[in-house]
Amino acid sequence: MKLNDPFGRMERRHQVGYEAVRDSLQRTGIDTEEAARKVIGDTGKRALIFVAVAVALTALTRLLFPAALLLVSAFCLLLSAWVISWTINGRRYVERYIREEINTPRQPDD
Repeated sequence: MKLNDPFGRMERRHQVGYEAVRDSLQRTGIDTEEAARKVIGDTGKRALIFVAVAVALTALTRLLFPAALLLVSAFCLLLSAWVISWTINGRRYVERYIREEINTPRQPDD
């Protein structure tokens, strides 16, 4: 039993997330390490663009609608945190996919 996840809920959640990413990568034909690393890079770039847009939106709100700054800032911060968390987990899942599915040859079914 783990003290930080005594009932295994987070482990199950991560397993389901990994299986969804693995199935998606297999459906789209990602079967080389280079292609999987490209997915990681593209996802990171998209996350960076999203966070930059959120910062720009917050700055624009400060200039145009100062009364709404707190609400828009909180919303952008929450969404940015979610995107960053999703990106980190996605990277972890793709790294696991590379380790388990690409670099480990499968045994033929007998």
